[in-house]
Amino acid sequence: GSAIGALIGREIGSELSRRSQQRMARTTQDTLENNKTGQSSSWDNPDTEERGSVTPTETYQRDDGRYCREFQQTVVIGGETKQAYGTACRQPDGSWKIVNQG
Repeated sequence: GSAIGALIGREIGSELSRRSQQRMARTTQDTLENNKTGQSSSWDNPDTEERGSVTPTETYQRDDGRYCREFQQTVVIGGETKQAYGTACRQPDGSWKIVNQG
């Protein structure tokens, strides 16, 4: 659960079904690892009609050598679109962890 929670904005994540949270977290990990800046990936949950996308907006290397990416998440819940912005940094195990979310 902590890996999922680490990649979803708290406000948005609390409103999504558990299956949608898992799909969003998996898509966010894959997008941060594989997509070019500006290249979106999307996910959906046909059971709940929840859907969203993740777009890396900037990539940089910190002074300590770790790579970080700023990103935008868009989620549609009950026909309402919500957006969150954040920064995730690659962890030593290769996963991405949100270090700043707004």
